[in-house]
Amino acid sequence: MPAPIDPVTSALTGHLTFHLLLAAVLTWPIAMALLRLYTRAVRRSMRSQAHAVQPGVSRPTDVMASDSHGRPAGTRVATLHDLPEASASAAAEGLLTRLIARPRHAAMVYAVAGSAYAVVIAAAALLADGLEILPLRFLFLFWTFAWPIVPTVGIVAATTRRTRIAMTAIYFLGLVIIGAIEMPRSPDLTWPQVFTPWVLYDLPATILLLTYLSRRIRAVGPLILTFILLALIGSDVVVTVAGSQDSYLRAIVRMAGSVGLGGSGAFVALLAIGFLLFAVLGWAALVWIGRRYQAKKISDESVTVDALWMLFTVVHSMDLVFGHPLWTLAGPVAFAAYKVCTRAGFSWLGRTDDLSEKSPALLVLRSFSIGSDSERLFDVVGRHWRRVGSIQMIAGIDLVSRTVDPHEFLDFTSGKLSRRFIESPAALEQRMRERDTRPDRDLRFRVNDFFCYDDTWKMVLSRLVDESDAVLMDLRGFSRQNAGCVFELHELVRLVPLEQVVFIVDRRTDEALLAETLGDRRAGVLRLGPMNGPQVRQLLRAMAAAATPAAANAA
Repeated sequence: MPAPIDPVTSALTGHLTFHLLLAAVLTWPIAMALLRLYTRAVRRSMRSQAHAVQPGVSRPTDVMASDSHGRPAGTRVATLHDLPEASASAAAEGLLTRLIARPRHAAMVYAVAGSAYAVVIAAAALLADGLEILPLRFLFLFWTFAWPIVPTVGIVAATTRRTRIAMTAIYFLGLVIIGAIEMPRSPDLTWPQVFTPWVLYDLPATILLLTYLSRRIRAVGPLILTFILLALIGSDVVVTVAGSQDSYLRAIVRMAGSVGLGGSGAFVALLAIGFLLFAVLGWAALVWIGRRYQAKKISDESVTVDALWMLFTVVHSMDLVFGHPLWTLAGPVAFAAYKVCTRAGFSWLGRTDDLSEKSPALLVLRSFSIGSDSERLFDVVGRHWRRVGSIQMIAGIDLVSRTVDPHEFLDFTSGKLSRRFIESPAALEQRMRERDTRPDRDLRFRVNDFFCYDDTWKMVLSRLVDESDAVLMDLRGFSRQNAGCVFELHELVRLVPLEQVVFIVDRRTDEALLAETLGDRRAGVLRLGPMNGPQVRQLLRAMAAAATPAAANAA
């Protein structure tokens, strides 16, 4: 007769696996539904009136008729030139270097931390199986457990699909090289056996990542997964406790019968009670995460990356239970090693990188109707610019999945989203004072998004233009239907030198209207195509030059 499986082994390899899988599957539709509701709530508020706008602010249709100096539109036409027209200044080249290098530095920190994690798990896997730690054997397992570094670097530093494909290819090339070295030493080893550990240990977790860490729901996916997983575990705990004693079962049956529930109804009721009880714990966990985010203990990216590593920690340590239940503690130890190395690495980077210079603030303007093109551009800009300075923008429904913060999402789910909206000049002043312009612990700056009503966004826009170091305006698809963009263009002409502005255009842009709207000025435009490596570098160079106009003019 086979030996019975102890409860710990059963819980870790059966119950936890099932709950994690079910939670990951449920996260996608729930996150999509909540983000859709969040988008509707933001849209509804944006279209409403605060009735506290400053007098004398014209409507977009009025701005179409005249320029910022009261002259009829179209009397003078701007000169548009392609960027970059000339070589950048030394200050701009320095900023460009930081824009390119700092995401790579962050990726290196995560790679080293991930390597520390893989060392612990690989050693534990060999010892749990009673195997001798031989160099090549250890290297093979280390490389297998180091796979999470690839998606992590993809999140932190990869800006193009080609880069992500190249990183994946390099990883599997390393696996092939290790297998090729091992085969002469182990004649029975086959190529399917070389890839089997990766398929067993890494493929399931990688597939799960497509559910709660996909780009469309990444901003809220880890939060929702945490909530659902704790609630599901609660259902299992209550049912397990109820079945642990016959007296408990008899009492439950009597209570269920008194309210007209049969055996199946009693079971469902237990599941529901456990789910609700632990849902309270899940909500408390979300509130704790939100408070840590507001206190700058964590960042939006660290939440995403930590959720990735936590998933792989659970999957990688699950099989260790068959050696002995205590070996599963190797997972938390490995995760702790990853966290310690991450913290130490960013602390070291903070001392070596020159963070003493003023962190430039970038204002991002765009038409809310651009859609996925705007999302892809914002991904690239955020990945690089947020390593050197903050981003300011008027919140819109187009970038909800990219910019919603944990505390903003919790405000929405608790019915308090309205307090994020700016309804008066006093509220704007308060929001400007609350802007976050310091980097988080991972040396990444935040997006300061301003929620505006229909009659306050112009007031906010004017203030943001006046207090930004550079402006990136996405004018792809710009036409006479974009009255709001016309107002923004006039405010740019009125408040800042156009050398501080990068206008993104494409074949859909009405450049004649753009030149007419800007008046007698000279403006640089960047014709953006597919986001490949050269295009990304050209974009970063243009933004660096815009953020250092004084140095550029002096050169």
